[in-house]
Amino acid sequence: MSESEANLENLSTAFDKLNDVREQSLTISREIVRECSKSIRNVHRNDISDAEKHIKRAQEKLNDLKSICSEISEISYAGYVLDAEREFVEAVMFYNFEVKGTIEPFSEFNLHPSSYIQGIGDTIGEWRRKALDHLRNLDIKKAETYLEIMEEGMGILNELDYPDALTGGLRRYADNARSIIERTRSDITNAFINEALRKDISNINKHDL
Repeated sequence: MSESEANLENLSTAFDKLNDVREQSLTISREIVRECSKSIRNVHRNDISDAEKHIKRAQEKLNDLKSICSEISEISYAGYVLDAEREFVEAVMFYNFEVKGTIEPFSEFNLHPSSYIQGIGDTIGEWRRKALDHLRNLDIKKAETYLEIMEEGMGILNELDYPDALTGGLRRYADNARSIIERTRSDITNAFINEALRKDISNINKHDL
């Protein structure tokens, strides 16, 4: 074998290994996203037990993902890997608020900081859905607890001032989150006013009787 052929063979071997890791990591990333989506759906259905099971499975798969690509920057920073991390943060954040009533800190995750802040941005959207569910049930006080945690998450995003190249688009996430929070605040305010009017009318009718 000539020197040129040997060089080409070594190069092909290196790329074959990279491609194998890419295929494995792509499959695992998709599995993580599926598990996280199931967990989020279960939280919306108030099935906390099943939500926890899916988070545990996602955590196991995320550990596998880290073990195979942690030393390969081309894979570690691939879009689909970061997407899986972001979905995991969202699922854990959403679940843990239901259980603990707090925002899970970054120190509890083993992932890129950009994935964490993007996960917060996505979770704010899920908290809005929860708030609206409670408003439909006329539970304004409970809806307000979700508005409060949304604002706490927004506070984290507001405190960070780094280039989008490092944060994966922090400004876009912050702007979207701010819009979601303002709509939620408006919805809660309107619900409060409507409920107050309903009570006033009810009292008037009782007085007339």
